Amino acid sequence: MDPSTQGWQPYPQYAPRPSVNGLSIASLVVGIVCCVPPLGLVLGLIALSQIKKRGERGKGMAIAGIALSSISTALLLVAVANGGIGEAWDGFRKGMDEASRSRSTLDLRKGDCFNLPGGGVQEQETADVAVVDCAGKHEAEVSGGFQVRGYDSYPGESRLDELAYERCQEINDAYALDRWAVPKGTQTYYYLPTKRSWRLGDDAVTCAFATDGAKIQGSVRRDATTLDPHQLVFLKAESAVHVADPEGGFTDDPAGYRGWAQKTSLALAAQAKNLREHRWPAAAAGGAKARAKEYDRARAHWDKAALAQDEDTFWDHGYEGEDALTGSTEISVRRTLGLETAPPAEESAQESTEEPADESTTASGA
Repeated sequence: MDPSTQGWQPYPQYAPRPSVNGLSIASLVVGIVCCVPPLGLVLGLIALSQIKKRGERGKGMAIAGIALSSISTALLLVAVANGGIGEAWDGFRKGMDEASRSRSTLDLRKGDCFNLPGGGVQEQETADVAVVDCAGKHEAEVSGGFQVRGYDSYPGESRLDELAYERCQEINDAYALDRWAVPKGTQTYYYLPTKRSWRLGDDAVTCAFATDGAKIQGSVRRDATTLDPHQLVFLKAESAVHVADPEGGFTDDPAGYRGWAQKTSLALAAQAKNLREHRWPAAAAGGAKARAKEYDRARAHWDKAALAQDEDTFWDHGYEGEDALTGSTEISVRRTLGLETAPPAEESAQESTEEPADESTTASGA
């Protein structure tokens, strides 16, 4: 049936509108962003060819992309010729490297080596430090840390300092069992929570070794992770027989000093037994047995010191107990075990002192 006879008007049929060429859009975007300048130029030229063949839209965007990319490419060539790109990249790489090495004092971990802000040991509030490879030169090394417990509110810097001084000494001794291998001038160092960081949940003290002079190279770590079983047994014995003495003088606390002498005697007995029972390499066996005999001789003197009623008698036996442990025997065992054989300078000049110097330094971690 002829629609015209029924008064129907057919819908007009419009030709579809040409689509926009995708490469023209990409060319414009790349030209604006300047991420890869030549790419926008290439995409624009290809887009113009496709638009002409296919009758697509986007010619203006392609031309704009070509123009912007041409300018960016020209600038890139000039920068390369003048070395500008190299300098910019070096600066970017340096900045990224510094950012990757910067570590919050809250995030320092056991075994991390770092450099101190300001280039030396000092008491100051510090938020970040530069972590470096322990194989290279550095100023400090983290030995561990501990959580401060038993306080509902901030205990104060002086109290935290007291806790850190005692605990960090112990942590450092366990981390570096071979005190002879700790470089001269290295001291105990620690970061304390501040009042502000405590409110944010920071209750951790970070313990470390640090130097206030020349930088040290290599790790001071000497524990079960770095020592062989024979080295570990010997160094643990040498560490155990050096029991910390009481604070103050004998006249202030005679009972405390007699108790110290008794603890020293017990430690010497236990470690003499350990040295004898351990299965040493043939080269070290004789020296280890000789050291065990020295422990026995020293123990006999400390037993007498534990019974002394006056200061002179106490120190007469105490010094004899110290003299019973000879440096030559210790060096001999160390040599056969591959340990450091040069004693610390202060031990060479004076093997022991009644009042050890306070060599700890504190800093606040923000």
